Amino acid sequence: MYIIYIMSIIGRLNSIKDLPTLPEVVFKVQRMVFSDDGSAHGLAKLVEQDPSLAAKILQVANSGLYASGARITSVPTAITRIGFNEIGQIVMAASVVKNFARTSGLLDYKLFWRHALTAAHMAFTGSQICRVGMSKEERDGLYLAGLLHDIGILIYDQFFHDEFEAIVDYAGGKGISYLEAESVIAPKETHAVLGAALLEMWKVGPSAIAGVRFHHTPDKAPDKQKSISFIIHLSEYILCNSGLGSFEGLMRGQGGNILAQLNIDPDRLPAFLHDAQAEVDKSDLILAIEKPEPERSRGHDWLLRPV
Repeated sequence: MYIIYIMSIIGRLNSIKDLPTLPEVVFKVQRMVFSDDGSAHGLAKLVEQDPSLAAKILQVANSGLYASGARITSVPTAITRIGFNEIGQIVMAASVVKNFARTSGLLDYKLFWRHALTAAHMAFTGSQICRVGMSKEERDGLYLAGLLHDIGILIYDQFFHDEFEAIVDYAGGKGISYLEAESVIAPKETHAVLGAALLEMWKVGPSAIAGVRFHHTPDKAPDKQKSISFIIHLSEYILCNSGLGSFEGLMRGQGGNILAQLNIDPDRLPAFLHDAQAEVDKSDLILAIEKPEPERSRGHDWLLRPV
C-alpha cells in the first residue's frame, strides 16, 4: 500500500506551491569561487548585498575558530582572515540552510545539517586525495552535491510527511536502519531520487545532480559523472560508519570498492577522517547562527541520534 502511494511523489513535486528554491546567491557564489576570474573583492560585493548574510560572515570570522586579533568589522577583511574558497562555501551553506528552516519534530535538523555540511567539506577535499580524472564541472559541483546529497530526506519530511513517517515507523518497528526501510517502502523514489528530481527543477548542473542521485549507488552513475558520485559516496560511507552526524545507518562491505574506484591510498584515510571531525566544529558554528534547534516532539530516538 505504501509503495503505490509513494510512487506518485515526484509527479506531485511540481505542484507544491511553497517548495523552496535554491537562492540565486548560491549559483553566483559557486560560479565566482570556481571561476578563474573570481576575486575576493567580487565575493565581498556579492555578500554585502545581503545584510543578514554579511552579518553571518562577520560572526563566523570573529568566532573562536578564526579570531586571531582585532575584531573584524568588514566583509573584505573577513574574507582575508577565513579564505576565499571557505567564505564561498559558508555563504552557499548558510543560504541553503536558511531556505529549509521549516521543521516537523520528527527529524533532528541540527544533526541533519551537521551531516550535510561535513559531507560537503569532505567531498570538496576528497577530490584532492583521489587519483582519478575529474572534469571541471565535476570539481565545481562537488561542494554543492555534498551539501545537498540528502535534500530528498528534507523534502519527504516537509512536504510528504505521511510517507516519511511511514518509512520511519517501518524502520522502528522492524529494528532496521532508515536506508533499509526506505528500500522496502519507497524502492523507486528514494531520497536520492527525490533529491535529484528537485535539483533538476532548480536547474543545477548535471554533475551535482548525479552526485545526489547516485550517492548510494555510484556504480550506476553515467561514466561522465562516476567520479563525483563515488566521492560523494565516499563521504557518506565514512560519515555513516563513523557516526559523524549520520542517521541513515551503517553502509556495509563497500569500502574496498570505493577506494579502488577512486584510486585512494588507504593510508590517507585517517587524516581525511580527522579533517572531517574538525569540520564538524565549523558546521556547528554555522548552525549556531541559525535558529535554535526545535524541541523533539516524537519518540523516534533512533532517527534523532548518530548511528
